[in-house]
Amino acid sequence: MSKAGCKIKVDLSGIERRFSAAQLEAKQAAFAKRIAFEMRDYVPVDEGTLRDSEPLASDYENGRIEWQAPYAQRVHDLPQSSIRKTKNPNARSHWPEEAKKERMGAWDAFAHKLMEEK
Repeated sequence: MSKAGCKIKVDLSGIERRFSAAQLEAKQAAFAKRIAFEMRDYVPVDEGTLRDSEPLASDYENGRIEWQAPYAQRVHDLPQSSIRKTKNPNARSHWPEEAKKERMGAWDAFAHKLMEEK
């Protein structure tokens, strides 16, 4: 089965003393769910199978966001000119990277907000 995904690593060494392991896991899950939700805006849609594979394949508590459809990697690697925008006008090839380019500032602010909360 083909996979397409994006890994985001966060250095937790400075905050491990501030939060319990359960609190950190909950914050990681909240962050990953937000990123995944926003990345879905960029996923090419034909019947929705690719887009809908992400919540089932991802492991938010461990920070893993993944699309697991048989053709996920192939669609990810298509040139942008091959992506149909009929059902999703925001569809992009390389959707995780494109979402990151456009939304990194908001994700950074959200991560800071999560770390300020007890």
